[in-house]
Amino acid sequence: MAFHFIAIISDFSGGRRIGWHYSSEERLDKNYIYEFFERVKEKCGMVQFGIHKLSTDSTSWNSVTEKDSFFDDVYVTEDIPTFIDVISKDKELTAYDVAKFVLSFKPASHLKLQKLLYYIYAEFLLKTGEKLFKEPIVAFKYGPVIEDIFYRYKVHGKSVIDYEEDASIKLLTDDLVVTPSFMKILSSEHGIGALKCIIDVLLKYEKYTASGLVQKTHQDGGPWQRAYEPGQNCVITDELITQYHQYAT
Repeated sequence: MAFHFIAIISDFSGGRRIGWHYSSEERLDKNYIYEFFERVKEKCGMVQFGIHKLSTDSTSWNSVTEKDSFFDDVYVTEDIPTFIDVISKDKELTAYDVAKFVLSFKPASHLKLQKLLYYIYAEFLLKTGEKLFKEPIVAFKYGPVIEDIFYRYKVHGKSVIDYEEDASIKLLTDDLVVTPSFMKILSSEHGIGALKCIIDVLLKYEKYTASGLVQKTHQDGGPWQRAYEPGQNCVITDELITQYHQYAT
């Protein structure tokens, strides 16, 4: 007989479940399991796991999936550093993560989406002194732009982006349905602080049209104006953003 310990988390950006699998033909070593949790906590902070214990006739992962189909779609590893690396990456937000949440919260055109992402980034930077996401913001003709988002959504032109998150990976907790993008932000490094900042900015700027937001980002002495060089896609630095927005209303 073999014994299995499985710790599972949800990868909200990838829409999959990730598991750490520890098995033994002897009784499971509690100290080794404790070491696993401590190492995860040290590198990733508090993480919510689904914990499963079961026994099969083999230490192999196949024996687990054969016994219970619940584990069929779990991406599993027995290596603790590999598991920690996957969790760490999942806790980092990308501009695309934030864009998906913005569009699920309030549909917008590509132009308006870019400006909302800029104001979200600026507000978070002012409040925390940290980057909400790592992608640089650059100065295009019509204002601040994240290039990855530009190439993903430019096909929509001036139309409102028709976006709906995949219902197959929505999460049901009690009677509350939440989207993967919501959970991705909530479970990220900055968690509820990032979520609150994003929602506050959306509520503040949702009344503006895309052209209205372009005018705001083009104000004299603003970060965009100071960075913009036609056709150069110059980076709007955090320093420029902070210097301007800490005094702007």
